[in-house]
Amino acid sequence: MKKLLICCLFGNTAQSLAKKMQHSADEQGIKILVSAVGLDNFASVAPAFDAYLVAPHIQYKLEDLRKEIGEGLPITVIESYPFASLDGEKVLAFALENMPELAQ
Repeated sequence: MKKLLICCLFGNTAQSLAKKMQHSADEQGIKILVSAVGLDNFASVAPAFDAYLVAPHIQYKLEDLRKEIGEGLPITVIESYPFASLDGEKVLAFALENMPELAQ
């Protein structure tokens, strides 16, 4: 089972989105574990994950986060509207489309 980590500034919005994404994945039979973290705790939990989504309001930190996880692991910024509207289904589809490693 692949593990996806969503990072936002404090983790609250990402946590809500992660729950909705997990529910959508479970309904569709997609074997993935979706979790969330705030920016301050990213480095301590990131090694346990296979792929990463970054909230649009902290996309300026993308390169710093990429350095934390190293080369070879997928990381991308979530589109603004699906993130703001907490559209778990749309963000899950976005993640699977942009990170084919998650579907393996």
